[in-house]
Amino acid sequence: MRIGIDIDDVITDTSLSMKEYINKYDKTGDVSKYMVEVMRGEIPNENVKNFIKNNCIEIFKNAKVKENASTVMKRLLDTGNEIFIVTSRGEQNYKDSVDLTLKYFEENNIRYTKILFDCFEKAKICKENNIDVMVDDSAKYCSDIQEENIKGILFTSDVNKTIDTNIERVNNWLELEEKINKIADGGI
Repeated sequence: MRIGIDIDDVITDTSLSMKEYINKYDKTGDVSKYMVEVMRGEIPNENVKNFIKNNCIEIFKNAKVKENASTVMKRLLDTGNEIFIVTSRGEQNYKDSVDLTLKYFEENNIRYTKILFDCFEKAKICKENNIDVMVDDSAKYCSDIQEENIKGILFTSDVNKTIDTNIERVNNWLELEEKINKIADGGI
C-alpha cells in the first residue's frame, strides 16, 4: 500500500515548537493571536509573514518527532508498504527547509520511500502518485483527498482538535498503525 504522510503536526510536533518560539520571541503578540491560522498555512498579515519567514527554520529544527512515529514508519516500510512524505514545506515558502528536513529525517531515523516538497494541492499530488491513504492534520486536505476517492485520515493536533468532521481521526502513531493495518487487511 502507498501511504502519504504530512510532516508538521503528524510526524513532528511543530505546533508545540512554534508555541514555544512565539512565547519567547513574539514581542507584539501578533503572531500568537494567529497561531491556528499559521499552522493551517494561512498568513493573515505582514507581521506574521515576516515572523514566520525569519523563524520557520528554527521552529522546524526544534520540533520534536512525535512519539512512535519513526518506529511505526519503519514497521510499515518493513511490511511492504511505501511511504510518501507529502508536505507543503519546501523552498517556495520556506527557504532552506528542504536541506533542513532531509538532514532532520536522517538524524531522527525517519525512513520513507519518497518525499514530495511544495505540495499545496495534496489531493492532486496523491492521485498523481497513486497514494492509497493520506494522513494529514488538515481537515481540508483530508476532505479534498477523499473527493479523489483516496482514503484520508486526520491526525489530531492542536489546530484541528475542535473541528467537527466525519473524517476518521487518529490521536497517535500507534492508533494510526492499527488503522492502516486494518485498511490493508480490507477491514475499513
